[in-house]
Amino acid sequence: MSIISSPVESPDLTSVPTKRKKLWQYDPELYGKRDLRIDLLRGLAIVSMVVNHLECRSYFNNITQGHIYASSAEGFVFLSGFVLGFVTCQRIDKIGLTSAMQKLLERAKVLYFTSFILIAGLGLLSIFAPGMTRPSFDRAPGEWWQILLAAATLHLAPPIVDILQLYVLCLLASPAIFWLLRRGLLLPLLTTSWTLWWIQQVHPYSFSFQPLDRAHPYFVFSTWQILYVHGVAAGYHKDKLAKIWKRLPKIPVLLGMLAIVIAALVAAHFDLQLGTWPEKVQDRALWLRLTDRSTNGPIRLVTLLGLFSLMFMAVDRFWIPLDKTLGKLLIPLGQNSLYVYIIHVPLTLIWFVIPGLIQGSTWLVSLAQAIAIGLCWWLVKREVLFKVIPR
Repeated sequence: MSIISSPVESPDLTSVPTKRKKLWQYDPELYGKRDLRIDLLRGLAIVSMVVNHLECRSYFNNITQGHIYASSAEGFVFLSGFVLGFVTCQRIDKIGLTSAMQKLLERAKVLYFTSFILIAGLGLLSIFAPGMTRPSFDRAPGEWWQILLAAATLHLAPPIVDILQLYVLCLLASPAIFWLLRRGLLLPLLTTSWTLWWIQQVHPYSFSFQPLDRAHPYFVFSTWQILYVHGVAAGYHKDKLAKIWKRLPKIPVLLGMLAIVIAALVAAHFDLQLGTWPEKVQDRALWLRLTDRSTNGPIRLVTLLGLFSLMFMAVDRFWIPLDKTLGKLLIPLGQNSLYVYIIHVPLTLIWFVIPGLIQGSTWLVSLAQAIAIGLCWWLVKREVLFKVIPR
């Protein structure tokens, strides 16, 4: 989901020059400061997330699950940081660093209470109706007072809603991040980020909260912050990066990213799909550590670099046909991804209590998932409870 979100209408493309139409490429001059490529990618990530959480055997899940060492969550974290970095840079120029940071802390407060309400609500519901809280809770994780205390202190991390706690911690760390960026201390910032990530690799979960309901948290701050920090830094220096990108030879970059993605796809096929590689127990243990999603191992980071770079290049190059075919669906979802994330929680709970749906036919399940995505889109377009649900 997004930390910052505001809808922007797509421009009229009837006035686009013929040459631009043939090229199909994204033209920033047509859309102003808002980068709709990022919104479309966020929309794609939110659709992938909803489909994965509505876990069943479907055509959608066949595409989104188990084929590569990457997921929509990584995309959310990086892109949210990117948008925040770009928007906050402009905000600092207008109202100053202190006022801009106050707004970020206010946003952290909103996300904290949203996280508390969702997690505590699910925890309390699991006491009285445990069958209604899958896949977050199979049973109550404790007494009512333990649930409330754990939810308030980030010691309760149920699946589906636990990533909100990561966003709260990232926003709380943002004033320090922007203070360093404002003073041109990019290298110390990235060094700190990589050091935290490295400590997590050597001593897993040493800096994390011990959740009441799981062996360890999934979205550990010391690990996942590396995506957020690099996203913020990239968004803050967006204009500089754009100039560097124009000077890069595109063919070598494209071939390099393709090589990474193809290698990850092949490895994941034999590992995740078939379970036939690596064969030796020691080699498999090492590979699992390098590709562990909760610790964002080095193989995952390399895969994410290749995959997301390739996706951005594809969206940029084929923007016009993508916008015409998928833009009306994905862009509104991407611009309101936090809202969609929140409303997908009750949808997921309902999904898991519908009799026979999880074991239903592939066509039936795929149709039900498409209806769920369509419902999310409809609620966004109708602005249902926009004044109540954070966006």
